Amino acid sequence: MRRPDTFLVGHPRSGSGQLNGYLAKHPQVFMAKKELHYFGSDLGYHIPPRSLENYLSFFEDAGDARRVGEASTWYLFSERAAAEIHDFNPDARVLLLLRNPVSMLHSLHSHMVFRGEEPIEDFGEALAAVPERRAGQRIPDWTSPRRALNYLDIVQYAPQVQRYLDTFGPEQVCVVLNDDFRVDARAVFRRVCDFLDIDRDFEGFEDIFAPDQRARNANRTVYSHTLQRYLIRRHRQAVLEGVRPSPVPGHRLALRALRRLNIKYVDRSPMDPKVRAQLVEAVRPDVEAIGALLDRDLSAWLTPRA
Repeated sequence: MRRPDTFLVGHPRSGSGQLNGYLAKHPQVFMAKKELHYFGSDLGYHIPPRSLENYLSFFEDAGDARRVGEASTWYLFSERAAAEIHDFNPDARVLLLLRNPVSMLHSLHSHMVFRGEEPIEDFGEALAAVPERRAGQRIPDWTSPRRALNYLDIVQYAPQVQRYLDTFGPEQVCVVLNDDFRVDARAVFRRVCDFLDIDRDFEGFEDIFAPDQRARNANRTVYSHTLQRYLIRRHRQAVLEGVRPSPVPGHRLALRALRRLNIKYVDRSPMDPKVRAQLVEAVRPDVEAIGALLDRDLSAWLTPRA
């Protein structure tokens, strides 16, 4: 059975879904179902942990693809995932996606509220609660991973990127900035193709970039948070166990219909200027550190308007 050799490791709300979609359409690439989270044992993402047999079953249709990969957005935040992936496949190629930490956290908070995993709907209050969350307080039982609400810890980019560079070496790690993706997605994707040693030009290349009807990270909320929590838990359990026939005909279709009906698209509330200013100062040391590590001027991430 094929083992994955390509890992798209996050961060969430940073373009991983977009890049995963591009790679999945490449004729030389097989991408498994997103967010498997087999690695990252410190995250407590799956309880009980997924078995290796179950994990590898998601790649059984890879055939003769040149690259076999998966995308799990919390691998970058995990302190153990880099070493665990390296133990699994020391020759793996790793793609890291980074976004302006201020806008990323604002988007992540909205997403966690949408999923029913963040009960504090005010972004500023959620940031202020981080010290309590670090102590394991004010975290709903159904939030997964448990550390997903430690917002300020999530955007400690420099040590996270350095961990992968130290583990795999720079020749096996490619860092992609969301800013670059937004400016020229084609150029970035060709760079990714070169990194993965797959064709950078192929029939259907332009079709990959056809715009979706909705932005992939469009802001969503729900009519019922109780229903949303139930649906998320059912989905998470299905992913953990693997796709298998439902005992009730049409059961999965009914759950999908419920998910769609419970969603509404709304504009994200603008960030309070005072909260933005405080957040900019909180992330400033790491932004300067990751800029130095990547040899990139990231001062735009520290402007009053992200």
